[in-house]
Amino acid sequence: MSKVAITGNASGTGVFTVASPNSNVDRVLTLPDETGTVLTTAVRQAGRLLRITRYTTAGSGTWTKPADTVSVLIKAVAGGGGGSHDVGGVPCGGGGAAGGFAEIFIAVAATSYAYVVGASGATGAGGSAGGATIIAGIAGGAGGGAPGIAGGKGTTPTGGTINIRGGDGQPGGTGDTGTLNGSGGNGGASYYGGNGGGGTTAVGTAGVFGGGGGGGGDGAVGGAGGAGYIEIQEYA
Repeated sequence: MSKVAITGNASGTGVFTVASPNSNVDRVLTLPDETGTVLTTAVRQAGRLLRITRYTTAGSGTWTKPADTVSVLIKAVAGGGGGSHDVGGVPCGGGGAAGGFAEIFIAVAATSYAYVVGASGATGAGGSAGGATIIAGIAGGAGGGAPGIAGGKGTTPTGGTINIRGGDGQPGGTGDTGTLNGSGGNGGASYYGGNGGGGTTAVGTAGVFGGGGGGGGDGAVGGAGGAGYIEIQEYA
């Protein structure tokens, strides 16, 4: 018969108590047939996902590292460009470009990171560019606004381990409303999609998650680009 031995530490003075719960059911605690250390709930499980923090509204702020966080995976998308209005005549407005995407893993996160979530590009006779999203060395990648009938052009952010260029916006159609080429151009898609559709006689729809705004159809206005996005995955 094997035996169970509990060995005290000669240098310590604390008393360790094994307490049973308030239960009327017999339980058996089976020890593994191997050498090791008993883990408790106070022991940190390295690499475990603790929480995800997201910033979806344009603006700035500071992320502060919680006490239990060691590593972070940061994903960032810049703001999308605005689609163009139809400024009269046959041509329709072009779609805005999407914001670029960047990702970086930081094994030992800093105490805090200042951040900026890129603004959405406004629509107009020429759509304006979105704003850059900035955090932990990631910067740039703003989606270009549609200058008119032409679609906006995407750009590539810097500072990430992965940096992906935002999708270009489609040009506006040159035909009359109701024909094959009588619609505004679709906005460019970001890493998360979210591009706005081009309008016919309706306005172009707005982008989300950094997607480009859709161009306005015949006689209609374009859609704004989508604001940028930051996601911080926090690990023990």
